[in-house]
Amino acid sequence: MGNISEALTVLFAAVVITATGYEINRRRKELREIYDVLDHETKHVAAQLENLIEQGKLAPYGEESWG
Repeated sequence: MGNISEALTVLFAAVVITATGYEINRRRKELREIYDVLDHETKHVAAQLENLIEQGKLAPYGEESWG
């Protein structure tokens, strides 16, 4: 009887750990889809636009760029 309860405890712990890992991965994927709007191919475009703003060649959206 002791072996059965130990086996059930180990099995239950494995199920809980697996379910927790699955849930963490699911939430990470969901957050990436929401917040990571630029992929590695377009991040350089955003960086270049920020450089142009810092140099004064462009103004951020909504601000007057002609002065």
